[in-house]
Amino acid sequence: MADERKIGENFDEKTAADIFDKLKNVEGKTKPKKDGKFKKITDFMSEAKYEENKGNLDKAIELYKQVIFTLPDSQKAYEALAGIYQKQGDVESEKDLLKKAISNCSRNDEFKKRLNELS
Repeated sequence: MADERKIGENFDEKTAADIFDKLKNVEGKTKPKKDGKFKKITDFMSEAKYEENKGNLDKAIELYKQVIFTLPDSQKAYEALAGIYQKQGDVESEKDLLKKAISNCSRNDEFKKRLNELS
């Protein structure tokens, strides 16, 4: 059997694993892999909350901004970031953020209310 395929001669390990995963998905035996973007956002949100709880507000702000950049309609990120600005007494940054939240989030009544209270 000279025509037998041997591991490593036809595909590298990663390619073989990708092909195997696709075949398994076609047969319905496994679920498709989740989009990494949403896992990344969840990780950023968790890390931001952790940093906020530790008092590292500047680091938390940067992480929440990354979430908003990646997912501009993330109501939770806007709420958390506005809360930090409120704690810091940074009214101008809070107003700017609320305006952005109003334009990007479909459920923006709470953001409108907060902005009116600041004005």
